[in-house]
Order: sequence, then structure tokens, then C-alpha cells
Amino acid sequence: MTIKELLLQEIDSTPAELLENVLDFLQSLKTSPKQPLATYRELKERIDYLETIVGIRKGLDEFEQGEGIPAEQALATLQHKFSNSSCSPQ
Repeated sequence: MTIKELLLQEIDSTPAELLENVLDFLQSLKTSPKQPLATYRELKERIDYLETIVGIRKGLDEFEQGEGIPAEQALATLQHKFSNSSCSPQ
């Protein structure tokens, strides 16, 4: 699958309000080549922020569709896993 196809697939599954942020970001990269938009760190922070928002929304959608597990169950599973792994030699 090409990058363009992957992007189109992501666009189809992303809420419109988030796409506005992405569009603004892409337009800023194209319209101001003489003035750097941001440093590498700032760009990475913006991308991380957008990825986080998209990930949270996808997680909430999956949970609403019954694909998640309750937090108490997840925490109990993690507690059991880590309490057992700390007792066993590795």
C-alpha cells in the first residue's frame, strides 16, 4: 500500500475537526518555505499530539462498540502479571 493510500485510509476514519488541524498543518508547510514553521521538536510535538488525539478517539470508538475491557479488569490483569513476574527468576 502506498503512502497516499495509507493517508486516504486514515482520512476516511478521522473526525472532521481533527482533519482541520492536519490541513492547517500541511498548508503551513507549503505556504511559508522562507520562514520555518517550527523546529524539529515542535513539529514532532504537533504530530505526537494529533496521533494521541486520533488514538484516543479510536480507542473510545472501539470501547463503545464493545471491543474494550473495563478499567478494573485491565488493572487487575496488569497487577497479576507484574506481581507474578517479580517473583519468578528471569
